[in-house]
Amino acid sequence: MKKRRGHRQTPTLPALCLALFACLLQPAVRAADDGTESVMQAVEGLWAYTDLVTRDGQSLPLTGIFLFKDGTFVQQSIFNGEPFEAQGAMAHAGPYWPGGAGLRMTSDPTLSLDPGSETPLTSIGVLEHDIAVRRDGGELVIQFGGGTSTVQTFRRLGDAADAALYPLEDGVFALVDGYFILVSGNAQHAVTGYGSYERDGDALTLAITRWAESDGEQVTNRRNTTLVATFDGATLALPGGQRLAVVAAEAAAP
Repeated sequence: MKKRRGHRQTPTLPALCLALFACLLQPAVRAADDGTESVMQAVEGLWAYTDLVTRDGQSLPLTGIFLFKDGTFVQQSIFNGEPFEAQGAMAHAGPYWPGGAGLRMTSDPTLSLDPGSETPLTSIGVLEHDIAVRRDGGELVIQFGGGTSTVQTFRRLGDAADAALYPLEDGVFALVDGYFILVSGNAQHAVTGYGSYERDGDALTLAITRWAESDGEQVTNRRNTTLVATFDGATLALPGGQRLAVVAAEAAAP
C-alpha cells in the first residue's frame, strides 16, 4: 500500500509534521496489551483519507476511502494533483486480524494503477502488513512496518453497522453507510472506485468520488461523475459490458 506517484506538488511539512507527531503521541492500540477486541473495535468503520506520509516525512495528499468491517478491509484512492488524468491510484482488499504491532493485514488483490508508467497496471498479489493503530475519537492513524514506516491518517465517515460486503473473484464490492466501494482486478484488468449511491431495486446510480480502471494498457481516471449499474446480489453489471460475479465468501482471517 505504500506507493509513490508523480505529477503533484510537494507541500511544506512543518505544520503537518507537528500535527502528525501529536497524533503519534496517542497510545497505540495493541492486541497484546489490550486484548483482541480493542484493536478490532478501534479500526472498525468507514474512514476517509486525510493524508499519507512516507517514511521520510513526505506528504502525498490523496482522496480515498478505507473500510474495516468484521475482519475484511476494502481500500481505494487516487493521489491528488493535476492533471487529474495522470494521477496514480491504489486499491486493496483482504482480511485483517489482531497481531504484531496491533493489526495484521493481508491484501489480495494489491492493485496499483499509474497512467504514466510503462506498466500502467500492476497487480502485486498477496502482501502481508504489520500495522500500528492509533485511534482518537473520530480520527484514525495506521502506520505500516509495525509502526516504523508509511503513515496513513483518516477521519470517520460512519460506523459501518449496515455494511454489506460481496466477495468477487478478484476483489470486493461493498455497500456501506450510503457509500459504495469497488475493488476488482488482476494483472490483466482492474476496475476500482468509490462514492455515494442510490438504489432502486436492482438499479444502482453511482455518484463517483474517485474511479480508476485499466485494461492493462492504459488507465482511465474519473471523478465527480455518475455511472448507472445494476446489481441483483449475484452480479454487478457496469457500463461497457463489464460483469463482476459475486463468489462464495472466504474466511476473514487465517
